[in-house]
Amino acid sequence: MSQQQHVEIADMQAFQEVREKLFTLNRTLNTIRQKIQITDKDRQRCAITLRELESIPESTKTYKSIGKMFLVSPMKPLKQELKKQMEKDEDDVKGLMNQGKFVDNQIADTEKALKELIIKK
Repeated sequence: MSQQQHVEIADMQAFQEVREKLFTLNRTLNTIRQKIQITDKDRQRCAITLRELESIPESTKTYKSIGKMFLVSPMKPLKQELKKQMEKDEDDVKGLMNQGKFVDNQIADTEKALKELIIKK
């Protein structure tokens, strides 16, 4: 086997590896974006519920959903739980956004490496 063929095989393998890495990173980024959407919807749902609870009297019976059943729950602890869930969701979104930025940077670096391989060829 000549040296040129050996170099072409090595270049092709490097190209395949970079392409696979780029595919994996894009899939990871899409997963992160989906998680952000789900978490943000949960936060919005909690905010709407909390806003509705604020508009009704404290003496009103409230129910908390647990799986398929509902339990009577005092309004004050229910409101506190919703506020904690909203804070947790906000923190989760911030963390996921940071992960997304990191993966975005990795994608940019990988695309740059892929372009260099193509130009080298």
